Amino acid sequence: MKHSKKHLDFEVNLIPFIDLLSVSICFLLITAVWLNVGSMDVKQAVGGQAQEDTKKSPLVWVRMTAQGDLDLEVQQSSLIPATLRKFRVAQQDSKVNWEELEKALVNLRQADPSINTGLIQPTASTAYEEIIDVMDKLKKSGMTDLGVSPL
Repeated sequence: MKHSKKHLDFEVNLIPFIDLLSVSICFLLITAVWLNVGSMDVKQAVGGQAQEDTKKSPLVWVRMTAQGDLDLEVQQSSLIPATLRKFRVAQQDSKVNWEELEKALVNLRQADPSINTGLIQPTASTAYEEIIDVMDKLKKSGMTDLGVSPL
């Protein structure tokens, strides 16, 4: 029998393997950047500690209705008169009346400058843009601790 030697020299095409690795690295980098950008540092503003440890600071609830009205309610403040404790900022042309909201927040801050907490309670049909605009108005009025109540 004749033993034939097989040719053991062969070429390996590494280009598809390198292409696969480069695509995998791109996905890894995009995912790492997306996870970093998609995170937000938040702290529990109200209710994260025991009841006796909670400091009673005045706060403003802003409840958004589906029609565009804003119901403002001040809690835990003895300096706010009864007429300003609970009132409604009516909508204007089927939109939120931003000027009236600014005036109301200025009046609240003048009556009690220690109001630093604003909690927003939107409805399921409230646009995100309106929530952000309300947060901007609260920040502009001098409130530093803001929160959004879950639906």
